[in-house]
Amino acid sequence: MVHDLNITGRDDAIQPFNLGEIHLGGRLVRLGPALDKILTQHDYPEAISRVLGELITITVVLGAGLKFEGRMTAETRGDGPVHLLVADYTSGGDVRAYAGFDRQRLESGATPLSGLLGKGVLVMTVDQGSKSDLYQSVVELDGLDLADCMRSFFRQSDQIDTALEVAVKRQAGGWRSGAIALQRIAELGPGDEPVTMAERQDAWNTTMVLLSSITDGELTDPFLTSRDLLYRLFHDIGVRVHEPRDVRFACSCTHTRALTMLRGLPADSIDDYVVDGKIEVVCKFCNRRQVFHPAEVMQQQASKLH
Repeated sequence: MVHDLNITGRDDAIQPFNLGEIHLGGRLVRLGPALDKILTQHDYPEAISRVLGELITITVVLGAGLKFEGRMTAETRGDGPVHLLVADYTSGGDVRAYAGFDRQRLESGATPLSGLLGKGVLVMTVDQGSKSDLYQSVVELDGLDLADCMRSFFRQSDQIDTALEVAVKRQAGGWRSGAIALQRIAELGPGDEPVTMAERQDAWNTTMVLLSSITDGELTDPFLTSRDLLYRLFHDIGVRVHEPRDVRFACSCTHTRALTMLRGLPADSIDDYVVDGKIEVVCKFCNRRQVFHPAEVMQQQASKLH
């Protein structure tokens, strides 16, 4: 469904759009309360919150381009004090994330990639629900920030041309972020006029010039609507916006899943997890604490032996 630009912007939303008649499409993501909830429920140093916020925003803006029901997961693996960052986005709009780090190895003033993540890779996984529909892309952590790494990956890969801008800021009202992703539309739609490769390249170059004027402040400004930002950037070539989609923090951890995980452990290792007569499971994504009695676990373990 296509609307004109009288749609108001809002936080925690994905705004899809198309540009004029030049066969370019994109998404503008603005995150506020959902991002702040994820980052503040853990005791993360500010530098880690910033780089994790960037990963979350990248995952949402790229995952929002999925044309099917599924999940996109972004995971960094490095040898720095931050050994793991994970962000998870579903096509239904649920997002969650966490960081694994060694606080003793952190150095004040370290830059996000070289000082925090060290050498490593960013793995992007698209999951359509079965092992046969699992796709992965590996991105080297050799840029100034995660967005820079992704731009290098897009330039070097055979995938559809993609431009990406990302910003994360901590403001008086909490953590905020914004991102815009632009892609060439591979196929023409019904009624689209044919264009030559030269015309398509010229349109892409023009759009990149317009996009380069965007600022971090605009992407994270709580008083600048998505509508107004898109109009400011692309009014000369025309922009059409589609129905916005909500983003929310949500975790998939449940009592049943945690119990199933415990019952999958070797029977002779269960005692290692018992403290003061109980087993406590803490979800890394949402910090939810669940308590189980060893008998709950051992009952199932015993049934496996018969």
